[in-house]
Amino acid sequence: MKKVAFLDVVHPVLQEGLETLGWTAIDCTILGKEAILEILKNVNGIVVRSRFPMDETFLSDCDDLEFIARSGAGMENIDVSYCNQRNIALFNAPEGNSNAVGEHALGMILALFNNITKGDKEIREGIWDREGNRGVELDGKTVGIIGYGNNGSAFAKKLRGFDVEVLAYDKFKSGFGNEYVQEVSLSELQQRANLVSLHVPQTNQT
Repeated sequence: MKKVAFLDVVHPVLQEGLETLGWTAIDCTILGKEAILEILKNVNGIVVRSRFPMDETFLSDCDDLEFIARSGAGMENIDVSYCNQRNIALFNAPEGNSNAVGEHALGMILALFNNITKGDKEIREGIWDREGNRGVELDGKTVGIIGYGNNGSAFAKKLRGFDVEVLAYDKFKSGFGNEYVQEVSLSELQQRANLVSLHVPQTNQT
């Protein structure tokens, strides 16, 4: 029977699905690194979020490893090249957090434009600085999105309720302009945008 080690807490549907397919799930979420490395010598799969980097040092003794599944959008904590050399299949969830990312990006912009963090801190310290914390309205601004994948496009949709112009540039795709966004070159985005939101993976190219 094949075994899969869960290094991080993830949604139970993943474990349930693997067990339905006949896999044995091993809970490593509360174990230390030394104990985990010993267990990984005899597993066929790993499920991880961001707890450990999946690099050659970590995986070198995992002789039976067939796959790594990352419960997250990016693969930045996995040595993709090394895994490809060993024919270890890699899986991620690129759409899993796109809605949350879109909402969070919008929340950060509103907090920044309206000095919410600064104002909150000062109010708690008994400081009332009305003029110093006057905000800037998002209305009428031009928002630039660099990277129009799952997260960038989700953010563009969140901006629908604001009277803003939305521009987007993506190095690896084209023809994505729609009712939410105008596709432009990077130089045009840099010239026109009042604020820029980055939605790119962490790679050597970015």
